Amino acid sequence: MTASKPHDPELRAAIIAEMRRKKEVDRAVWKTIGDLTWFERTWGYCTWWFKFEIPRETKEIRRELEKMERDGLVTADRSRSNNTLWKLVEPHHESK
Repeated sequence: MTASKPHDPELRAAIIAEMRRKKEVDRAVWKTIGDLTWFERTWGYCTWWFKFEIPRETKEIRRELEKMERDGLVTADRSRSNNTLWKLVEPHHESK
């Protein structure tokens, strides 16, 4: 029995930081031109976008994203041909 490799903490942190950064940039644009409800429901980060921001091979990033999906940290929308969209699973805080 072979154990799967543990996750790469440095790469995982870079992926999370980049997804949060990009979402905030996109949210600021959508706030001025569109429906934020639609934006929140549909926004995703394409696998290949990471290659422009994280100096790692796309296959390494994809493997880490798949581990993150198994760990419940991201979800994947694979409905588009050759264009997986990833979303961070962010905790929702109840306002009191």
